[in-house]
Amino acid sequence: MKSKFLHILCAAGTAMALPASAAVITWGGVQTITGASDIDTTGLDNIGGANFGLTTGTTTTVTGTTGGLDVDFKSLAHNQSVALSNGITVAPSAAWIPFGTNDSALSGNFGTVMDRSIGLESGATFSSTITLSGLVDGTQYRIQFFTDSTGNNTQTISGSANMNSLNGQFVTGTFTADATTQVLTVGYTSGEFATASALTIGEITVIPEPSAALLGALGLLGLLRRRRN
Repeated sequence: MKSKFLHILCAAGTAMALPASAAVITWGGVQTITGASDIDTTGLDNIGGANFGLTTGTTTTVTGTTGGLDVDFKSLAHNQSVALSNGITVAPSAAWIPFGTNDSALSGNFGTVMDRSIGLESGATFSSTITLSGLVDGTQYRIQFFTDSTGNNTQTISGSANMNSLNGQFVTGTFTADATTQVLTVGYTSGEFATASALTIGEITVIPEPSAALLGALGLLGLLRRRRN
């Protein structure tokens, strides 16, 4: 009896010691970068952006997004972290290195954001991480990851489909935070390198369905009428 009880306690202790797994991100299809309208701010609140490859301290504001919200992109180098305008901190691991200028063909401030990147190269590591911290547990987020470089490669981020940075591509994903941090894993699948040019993240706002809102209003009117009677 005693040994069985101790076994249960040990098993429980082991379970408590195991780290929580990161929230699963549901990614959409890979798309080619065309301009600021690729940034989807529809239905979002508290959106911020990270601009990889420049020394921390520069803010570039991008307008003309789908959804109409302006996005402040905070710069950070390969060995730095930065707090975005929404309070979320973005921190690449130490394995990332500077990846130079992309000579982006995009115009305006979004072109400025996409003109630099950080990278992973063969001989260093196959994959590495970007950690988001300052998330609100239970909050749903939309994240977009952009990669653009002069080299030909394929790469993924946390289970997304393959992207090719030579073509300038991005993916959009959603997840519900199950902790205050979320670790993104970026890795190359061919071409022996991967890059990160920019990232956006914002809270998805929940808008009641019109039918539900109408039913709620009718219920309130009924309650007020009964109280008057």
